[in-house]
Amino acid sequence: MFCISLSSQRNPSAEYWISYTYNPKKGMTEEFEKAVAEKTKKFNSSEENAFFTFQTLTGNQQGAYQRWQVRKSVGYFDEDRKKEGKYWNDNVDPMIAEKSGQIIWMRLKGASHGWDESRMPDKFYTQETVVIKRGKNQDFLKFHRRFTQLMSDIEWTGNRGMFKLNNGGNVQTYMLIHGFNEHNWLSYSTNLEQGTNWVEVYDEKFGENAWAEDRELANSAIESWGATSRKLEFRPDLSSKL
Repeated sequence: MFCISLSSQRNPSAEYWISYTYNPKKGMTEEFEKAVAEKTKKFNSSEENAFFTFQTLTGNQQGAYQRWQVRKSVGYFDEDRKKEGKYWNDNVDPMIAEKSGQIIWMRLKGASHGWDESRMPDKFYTQETVVIKRGKNQDFLKFHRRFTQLMSDIEWTGNRGMFKLNNGGNVQTYMLIHGFNEHNWLSYSTNLEQGTNWVEVYDEKFGENAWAEDRELANSAIESWGATSRKLEFRPDLSSKL
């Protein structure tokens, strides 16, 4: 069912991202993709209502499709999309075997780098999802916020987005997303002098052994069963054309 949850989207300063995951019925992948493309063209042709589609390349969800709406304010959840939802339910939903339902995320701006400007997606993404122990959120975020400060200081040309699940699942879930067009990390640049590494600069900025201590604190905050990693590919043919 295509629906909108209102229960906890009340922060006027938050930036919300909405995801849906779908597995088409066996033998209906081509029909599913055609229906998604037609629906997107009909209802999602502007930046305000755009959808971006990605296909999972690795893990137990290999082949699944993720559909995202990005950079939404709290006002998004008051908009009427009944006509769009009915079209999806009538024309796309019958081809779906499994679906996640709507999952709402908040982007943590202080732990994200290179995500402030609105732009078209990169070709590939890594998606690391973790579940954090109760009471350990700040232990986990301390390193990632500091690491974001470091990346800004050294003018790293890559990107990483940190998201916290807001509604639709375990609210102790965080997702770290990195987009890239080339698999070679050497394609990114910084302002670091030759021979200087990130760890040295981190410790210089935040204190002796800060890198090791902060990383250990962050890693120990993660539930032992609660970490997954996936690689996704952007599907422009199933996404809004902006």
